[in-house]
Amino acid sequence: RQGREKGGGRPPLLILSGGETTVTFDAGFVAPEGGGKGGRNSEYLLALALELEGAEGVFCLAADTDGRDGSEQNAGAFCDPGTLQRMADAGVDPLKELREHNAYSAFLKAHDLYHTGPTGTNVNDFRALLVL
Repeated sequence: RQGREKGGGRPPLLILSGGETTVTFDAGFVAPEGGGKGGRNSEYLLALALELEGAEGVFCLAADTDGRDGSEQNAGAFCDPGTLQRMADAGVDPLKELREHNAYSAFLKAHDLYHTGPTGTNVNDFRALLVL
């Protein structure tokens, strides 16, 4: 795979996982007026984006196989090295949005939502993390 290896000759790494994640609330959590928007996949991905802090060569997808992640009409969201910068450019504070369980709005403003439309099946939640 010449030309596809990066970072000291390492081949690309793809990590796949399935299963439903769990969203937890701090004891003192007070929902914002109107409540947060989104679902567990976009919330997971926003937390991951904050952990990665724009790490180069890391690309992620988290989605629900039925085509709907929580309260909105997106299946999930994408994350790449520019996600947090796009959020900042759009005036989004990703940590605040995560604390208010409003990941949908953060990814919407970054143009990183993943839409499939209804799939007619609900097999599982799906996550893919590609490290180049």
